[in-house]
Amino acid sequence: MTNSFNFGQADVLFTDVDDTLTTDGQLLPETYLALCRLAAAGIRVIPVTGGCAGWCDQIIRTWPVTAVIGEGGAFYAERTAPQTVRWHYWNDAAGHKRDQEAILTAVAALDLDFEPQLASDQAFRYVDVAVDYNQQQSLSSEQVAVLHNALVGRGFNVRQSSIHLNIWLGDFDKSTMAVRVGQEVLGLDLQALQQRAVFIGDAPNDESMFRCFPLSVGVANIRKHLPGMTHRPAAVVSQRSGLGFAEMAENWLRQRTESDLPQAETHPV
Repeated sequence: MTNSFNFGQADVLFTDVDDTLTTDGQLLPETYLALCRLAAAGIRVIPVTGGCAGWCDQIIRTWPVTAVIGEGGAFYAERTAPQTVRWHYWNDAAGHKRDQEAILTAVAALDLDFEPQLASDQAFRYVDVAVDYNQQQSLSSEQVAVLHNALVGRGFNVRQSSIHLNIWLGDFDKSTMAVRVGQEVLGLDLQALQQRAVFIGDAPNDESMFRCFPLSVGVANIRKHLPGMTHRPAAVVSQRSGLGFAEMAENWLRQRTESDLPQAETHPV
């Protein structure tokens, strides 16, 4: 990461999870320590993931975070008491469930030269459908493109993460829910949020966040995706995945120290 990247007065972090916080599927101690250091410095951390509701439940209950956005913006969860989690959906939960069933039916009916496999965490998803292409099943780039086009042709939203194709119906994405969280949880309008929030990610499904937030960072493994991306991060760190996240955190905290910004504030997590 270049020293010219200025975090300014930012005190909010939206972060992708898979291959941004995690490294080869693992949460490294260096990365978790960086999360804890950011929270201790008064930076409100909000993971924004395509991951399932089950994944989000353990994140909000056990990590030092203010909220978590899941399934590509379908919902956010916040901890309202030490053992109490409240879920907020983009639309009503029943409608989301009907949409999910329609997508599952359409995926099962696809007539392709290969058989798409649902992600292993599909049973723990509340809203979207995830097809595995790079986690437990490996599809070629050509197969991913065929599958993507077939689903888009049926009227679905489709985004490619580092491991899944996420499919949903509705007008939400990661950035629209991030803006809602800014308003409802942080009490910030869009202009204030864009001035005070940093986003870090690694994949094409993070493009809406790169577009929305000027203070955006990519971990090094995003470089392979950059040629095909319209909206790119403002800076890219030198290390990949969780170590890249830790690198970003170290730069941010150093800038705060050098700028004499408060290193410990009383924000709820």
